[in-house]
Amino acid sequence: MAKRLANSVAIIGCGPGNISCMTLGAIKRIQDAGVIVGSRRLLNLFPEVRAEKFVIGKNYRALLSKIEKLSVRKKVVVLVSGDPGFFSYARLVVTRLGKENCDIIPGISSIQLAFASIRSHWGDAHFVSLHGRKSELENLVEAVKTHNKVAVLNDTSVSPRIVCHALQKGGVKGKRVYLCENLSLENENIKEYDLASLGEAHSDSMNVMIFVSEGCS
Repeated sequence: MAKRLANSVAIIGCGPGNISCMTLGAIKRIQDAGVIVGSRRLLNLFPEVRAEKFVIGKNYRALLSKIEKLSVRKKVVVLVSGDPGFFSYARLVVTRLGKENCDIIPGISSIQLAFASIRSHWGDAHFVSLHGRKSELENLVEAVKTHNKVAVLNDTSVSPRIVCHALQKGGVKGKRVYLCENLSLENENIKEYDLASLGEAHSDSMNVMIFVSEGCS
């Protein structure tokens, strides 16, 4: 059991990036914070909050020690994109500080919004993350071949063309693809493709891709 900290650290999921997708409880914890840690994009969501702010970058492991030390005297909030329980920095924070020293506050995730946007249920979906994990392309191919519904978290390093090429090389056929960009934001963009036309799609933003077998809703 980890040593009990004076103040528990709140790990808050900011979902796809619009404050409207965060809970009132999450907003209250942020407003009451003495320290906020997060990416520059997420910190910019709260310019009015007068807390000490630390940007997560390549220093994300070194920040764990700072978070631990700061929580002795201040209320620390860690902002994470998406859902804290899904391929998130939250895992490292909880491992370092101990479960008893962390409060996890989720919000509406990009996965939830993506499926809602295409009006489909997702209880039977399989999930893969390519966000910072280009090496997972092989696993994606296998997942799309063996599951009727696959949702993929993606970033700008893996273009739709790269994904399309990998799937076609792996012999995948008969899939509809939904490319969901900038979910919840003013420039939200959702388009449907087949595998052939996916190779011509362009995306320069973080996105969710949903692959659905023909005849599956």
